[in-house]
Amino acid sequence: MSTVEEILTAVKQLPPDEQAEVKRRLEAMIHRPNREEMSGDEVRQATGDLDERIQRALYDAGLISEIKPRVKRPRERRPPIRIKGKPLSETIIEDRR
Repeated sequence: MSTVEEILTAVKQLPPDEQAEVKRRLEAMIHRPNREEMSGDEVRQATGDLDERIQRALYDAGLISEIKPRVKRPRERRPPIRIKGKPLSETIIEDRR
């Protein structure tokens, strides 16, 4: 008997609700592209979707009372601090030796 046949036999022996869960997970696995095939934007989107799915699961389990939207704050780039003497990066490298 092949591995696929063994799996199918095992799934048939499960209760209907667990069979539905197996089906849901297989469909999700089939429709989800591999990360190697995804672009950078798609990976970021998938990560965001993961965060949303985690929050949804926590909400459904009653562990949180609301699902908060992601906050997108613009990153403020502060001006560099001027120091006297040699560059700070050189000082750090010397201290590590």
